[in-house]
Parts: sequence; structure tokens; C-alpha cells
Amino acid sequence: MLFKPREKKEFIYQKNRLIQKSSEGMISFRRFLFAPNLLTFVISVVVGNAFGSTVKELVTTLFHFFYAIWRWLVGKGHPVSFDSTWDALSNFLTSALTLLAIALAVFYFIQFINNWLIGSEEEKWGYDEPHQDSLNEQALIKKNNALMKENIALQKEIIQLLKDSSKEGNQK
Repeated sequence: MLFKPREKKEFIYQKNRLIQKSSEGMISFRRFLFAPNLLTFVISVVVGNAFGSTVKELVTTLFHFFYAIWRWLVGKGHPVSFDSTWDALSNFLTSALTLLAIALAVFYFIQFINNWLIGSEEEKWGYDEPHQDSLNEQALIKKNNALMKENIALQKEIIQLLKDSSKEGNQK
């Protein structure tokens, strides 16, 4: 016999171990895939590329506009013609709308990831642990300040009571 028969307990143990390792691997992969730094990089590349294209089209539009004005002012017998400017303007508007569409798609994709695929608040994209720590520290400082004010008020009350009792002692 090539394979030794396995007992049911060992088989169940191996199955559970395989499921656990697979789950750990998927959790690690999900954390990698939705890591804030990775998402920030991807968003920067995608939106930055669209923004660069929009700026390029804007420059082209401006160049065509100034070229048409230049030809009209300097050239003899050249009527003012903005035909190439209209084409460039059309390309610029297309690029700007593409940038807007990409930004909206990225925004709603991140919302989908945060609301449906990521469970804990700390794993959500955009979660800023140092910022949250600062907010927690500010709340503690406010609480501490309130306690200090209460302490000062109590100390003033004690001092007043001591003054009043010393006045009564002097009068007797």
C-alpha cells in the first residue's frame, strides 16, 4: 500500500489547517491590495495622468488661440480663423471631462472598498492613525483641563472655608 490510511481526526485537522492558512493568506493579500500607501500611489498615477493630459490639452488650446491672433495681427491679408483653436478646445474639454469621470470613478470605488470590503476602521483607506491619536489626545486634554478647573474651584472653596473658620476662631 502506497499511502497509509489517515484517521478521521487527522484528516479534519489537516482540512482545518488548510482553511486557516488559506484564510490568513487571503487576509494578507487583501491588506496588501487595499493598503493605504498602495491605493494612494495608484490613485496618484491614474488621476495624475489624466490631469497631465488635461493640462497638455489646455496648453495646446492656448497655443492655437495665440497663434490665430498672431497670424491675424502680423500676417497681411490673413482673416482671423479659430478653426484649429476650436479643435484644440474640443480636445481640452474632452480631456477635462475624462479627468472628472476618472476622479468620480476612483472616489466611488474607494467608497465601495471602505464600506463593503474592509471590516475594521483601522484598515479603511483614508484612515489616519496619527490623526486619530491626536484627536484622542485632544479629548484627554479637554477632560484634564475640566478636571483642573474643578480642582481649582475646590481649592478656592477650601481656602475660603479656612479663612472663614480662622475669622470665627479669632472672634471667640
